[in-house]
Amino acid sequence: LYFYGSDITDKAMKSMCIMLRSLITLSHLDLSLWGNKKISDPGMIDVSYGLSKLTHLNSFQMDLRSCEGLSDLGVSHVIDAIQSLQLLSRLNLSLGGCSKVTDVGCEKIGDIVRARTSLIDIEVDVRVTGISEGGVCLLYTSDAAD
Repeated sequence: LYFYGSDITDKAMKSMCIMLRSLITLSHLDLSLWGNKKISDPGMIDVSYGLSKLTHLNSFQMDLRSCEGLSDLGVSHVIDAIQSLQLLSRLNLSLGGCSKVTDVGCEKIGDIVRARTSLIDIEVDVRVTGISEGGVCLLYTSDAAD
């Protein structure tokens, strides 16, 4: 599903959640919301609920580049949904340009990178976010502060 630079709102994201719940046997999802400035955390929370119901998903790509309304809260809900996808082996998450995503969100992403040994292909883009250089280390190690 591609919605590059469109004016999709949080309300539309709620409708997407309903649609996702009906695709329970889906094995691959590529969801691009790149450049949607009207999407914020409430919309991501709704999408995350729908995503968590896709129990057959083994490949997931989500492009949230330049979704300026997205913060750590929305990222946290997306990661929680991804955690529930037991068959997932490929993950691509793009957050470049989401300036409200900070070290807190990066640490949440790092939790799944470290915990999910079933992920064989992981790509995470955190360029031009609110994440510090030290925060990027949180993607790879729980001992980043040492």
